[in-house]
Amino acid sequence: MARISTYALDENLIASDKWIGTSANDSNATKNYSVGNVTDYLNKSGVIDSQTLRYKYQDVTPQDTREVGTISFATSQGSTVNFSSITTWVLSKFAKPDKQVDSFYTSPLIGSYVLVTNAANVSNWAVYLWTGSAATTDPNFYNIGLTYISGSGVLQKNKDYLISLLTYDVAGQTGDKTFVFTQGVPATTWTIQHNLGKFPSVGAVDTASVANGQLYYGDVKYIDSNNLTVTFASQFSGKAYLN
Repeated sequence: MARISTYALDENLIASDKWIGTSANDSNATKNYSVGNVTDYLNKSGVIDSQTLRYKYQDVTPQDTREVGTISFATSQGSTVNFSSITTWVLSKFAKPDKQVDSFYTSPLIGSYVLVTNAANVSNWAVYLWTGSAATTDPNFYNIGLTYISGSGVLQKNKDYLISLLTYDVAGQTGDKTFVFTQGVPATTWTIQHNLGKFPSVGAVDTASVANGQLYYGDVKYIDSNNLTVTFASQFSGKAYLN
């Protein structure tokens, strides 16, 4: 075998190109490694610094256990979910691979715009306004409120997705803070975690009559400067606007 230094350099790498190395988790056996497999490892392991958070979409059925490092929904939504239909999802406090990032869900994300992309296909994307974050009954997961802005594509079961901060809510940090809450299920009392650090005014719009622009006001009870309930005379679903 000739000296390695005598071989020509390949300046046109492709995913199926290979080199030889030692497998540390297989008794130091000598194995082939492809460029594609090494690239996948670097992307999924997060060993290269990145400003994006990575999650897998898991369609959680009643028989399933919600997995660490996933995007899911409170109830099963099927193997594909249109980006445009999403107003809330359940997010693991850990991004892949096992990086705790839940403090990021409140600041800087609340009130800011985020970009969501399929990790393997950037043309599958959506932009959302990140409107809220509240821990579920399982402290390892958070209910995230979202307002769809634009996009193209779907969440696809078992595919990885990247979430990145697109536009930071500078005004929300330096000026008067606002919050939009989505009540998806009709109810007379809405429980809202807004994390505004103040006692805001609250107005609501009924989903069924949003076209007429009618704003409703209920009986607001402040739990603390970050949480409140608002009770209406009859139940309905819609959005609450806090200022």
